[in-house]
Amino acid sequence: MGTGVYIHVPFCKKRCPYCAFVLIESDGSLHDRFVEKVSAEVRRARPEARTLYFGGGTPSLLGAAAIGTLIEAVGGRPQEVTVECNPESLRLDGLRSAGATRLTLGIQALDDGLLRTLGREHDAQAARRAYRAAAREFDNICVDLIFGVPGQTREGWRRTLEEVRSWRPAHVSLYGLTYEKGTPFEKIRERQPEAEERAMYEAAMDALGDYHHYEISNWSLPGFESRHNRAYWEGRPYLGFGPGAHSYDGTERRWNVANVNEYLQRDDVVAGRETLSPEQIRIERLLLGLRQDVGVEMGPIPEGLEAFLERDGERVRLTRAGKCVADSVIARLV
Repeated sequence: MGTGVYIHVPFCKKRCPYCAFVLIESDGSLHDRFVEKVSAEVRRARPEARTLYFGGGTPSLLGAAAIGTLIEAVGGRPQEVTVECNPESLRLDGLRSAGATRLTLGIQALDDGLLRTLGREHDAQAARRAYRAAAREFDNICVDLIFGVPGQTREGWRRTLEEVRSWRPAHVSLYGLTYEKGTPFEKIRERQPEAEERAMYEAAMDALGDYHHYEISNWSLPGFESRHNRAYWEGRPYLGFGPGAHSYDGTERRWNVANVNEYLQRDDVVAGRETLSPEQIRIERLLLGLRQDVGVEMGPIPEGLEAFLERDGERVRLTRAGKCVADSVIARLV
């Protein structure tokens, strides 16, 4: 069956103020060393890749030749090769011929004021141009959007959803804004009320009603679900390469050093390991399974959760109301 392979590319032109991912602002000087290091790491592991995902950071900053080198290092023919991109740094020349089959485009908003709030480097028109250019090369494009941004209105969010829906992308991923510890956004006090965020999420479910809502944050046209991410949610093994990347073999999780320079210098890049107990594995399967439309196998629905969970044979899944408060429902079950 093969495994999922993730390559973390830790380079961005600029860190967004809400971002807590492992990355550094890049002038390109470390790109060649990074590609050489990861290629060697991948070749030693000799993965049998079912899917390959370039995340970041901004993987497209590496350019098609470097992406192609990393794809060759993985070897074989993965069923799906995803590359994350940003509108302002989209470099399409040669990317498809290098082996990419799917793009994730970090549009995040179609309102210039909100894009400035989020610290993005592109404006709404650049986002539209980037999508049109990508659509000429790829039929499998995921559009990423963020809701719950300070200053965002329901009506503005609906307009964004309607416009994106009119593009007819193969996939849409929507994320509520989080205020991560250690980021500039952690200090923001004027946040969207929970009720407002819930209303925006419900508006998304309405606007994307003809898409397959196969995971809490993800919608797709039939057949365009993310195979790579689906494997995470199903608890399958995966291998991660690059600084901060995680791997999982079904019982043990390990992770690489997060500091980019340290990662490039070390021979052994593993920073830590953790063996999961059967109970930890059970809880993770519950957490990840309930996020999906297929749900999980479960006994009776606990009292008080009948409005949030529904049964389909042996399986239980979230109702529409349950999707809006999924974290609370899952916490109750755990």
